[in-house]
Amino acid sequence: MNKIIALNSGSSFHINSLTKGIFSKELYKTPYLKELCKNDVKDADILWVSCTSPVDLLIEKKRIFIDYLQDGKTLVVTGRNDPHLWLEGIEEVQLPFNFWWWLDKNEQIDALKDDENAKIFNYIDFKDMLWHFHNGYKKLPNSSSAIKYKYDDKISIFQEASYMGGKLILSSLDPLFHHGSFFMPNATKLAIAMIKYLKDLK
Repeated sequence: MNKIIALNSGSSFHINSLTKGIFSKELYKTPYLKELCKNDVKDADILWVSCTSPVDLLIEKKRIFIDYLQDGKTLVVTGRNDPHLWLEGIEEVQLPFNFWWWLDKNEQIDALKDDENAKIFNYIDFKDMLWHFHNGYKKLPNSSSAIKYKYDDKISIFQEASYMGGKLILSSLDPLFHHGSFFMPNATKLAIAMIKYLKDLK
């Protein structure tokens, strides 16, 4: 079973998500992002860059993330982290989106299931993964996309790819932010599902 590290920026939503309740028991470590060093992550299998981390710190620490991938490990990057600014070859695509899709029962969200056999669907139903999304990313080479943008098959909202010698899981969904902010029930479902998915990931 994989050891998972999730980065803690010290924000209220990271503290609530990572150090309280179910996640405090499931995560191996939750190091403080500002003080992160290579030794903090070397003995973990998976490193999760938690949603809505300070991008200036991610840029400052990018060598740690690149080295981690080049060691053959798995990096997870979820929503609102601007990875195109600190990882090579990532292309974020600006998409029109509605913050209130989760409240609008008459409007369908602009996302579709992409790969029926994507591993994440062993842990959660597609309908329970979405509330809204924050833009999308061009599909990477050697990737498997679980969710795509409804109007462009080349844009993914949740993908898994071989990248820099390791594995990159990249999503514009932000479950830890919403779980730790105490709203958006589907975000909590996805956060729980992702922990299970990452623990079992080969």
